[in-house]
Amino acid sequence: MKKLLSTTLYIVLAFLTLNTVTAQRRNSSGPAATKTTKPTKAKEKEVVDENNYHSILSFGITTNTNSGLLGGFAAKKEIVINSGSSLHQLHYFGLELVNVNHPKQSSVNVGGNGSSYTYGKQNYLFAIRPQYGREFNLFHRSSDGGVSVSGIIAGGPTIGLEKPYYLQIYYGRGIFRDEVYDPNKHNVTNIAGTGGFFEGLGNSKIVPGANIKAALNFELDAFRQSNISLEIGFLAEIYQRNINIMSFAENQKVFTSGYLTLYFGGKN
Repeated sequence: MKKLLSTTLYIVLAFLTLNTVTAQRRNSSGPAATKTTKPTKAKEKEVVDENNYHSILSFGITTNTNSGLLGGFAAKKEIVINSGSSLHQLHYFGLELVNVNHPKQSSVNVGGNGSSYTYGKQNYLFAIRPQYGREFNLFHRSSDGGVSVSGIIAGGPTIGLEKPYYLQIYYGRGIFRDEVYDPNKHNVTNIAGTGGFFEGLGNSKIVPGANIKAALNFELDAFRQSNISLEIGFLAEIYQRNINIMSFAENQKVFTSGYLTLYFGGKN
């Protein structure tokens, strides 16, 4: 529930930002500017240059309903197909690296030392998602500024990394060891916290899968040849087998999530 609330808060803040920018633009061209004047050549050139690009390369941070506040990282390359058509289209190439949590996992605090761990968790799931699709411009930005909105359909293979989740186990007399959780061996009395993140990285298992997503992209006009955008959408993916994340819950091979990604990039 906390994850969903944090994602919803991000979406609300995004729309408030968009509305503020749009309102500022409208106010600047309100009643005080009622005269119909032709734009100067410099203004015309500025608008033309802003829309005369062949590709956009962007990098971003993402959050989703199957992760914490920071879900992972993303990159995308958008290449113009036909800028002269009525429906502006772009090739969409994406790459995501995200952490996927089990819907029923939750953190447990360790009394006294401020540490926490996820009781019953056996593996992390990291998803690497190369994607290809199409992007269609739905609402063009006006010459006075504002927001450009486009729709995205994309998908591709998923490379799932099932990495062992280690706990720090206390054996008394100041002895601590990092071990994979074993329900027959470990209990709350001897768990001191989460083990090293990179512990057991070499023992990760690769689980292939596939993903597909549908999204809306809101491009802000904060800078002319730079790009700041918000991508808000829905993603579904399926793996070859059930992913063994939790020991006390039913594991699954199909995951769905709502997500929000904030991108920064530039136009070429």
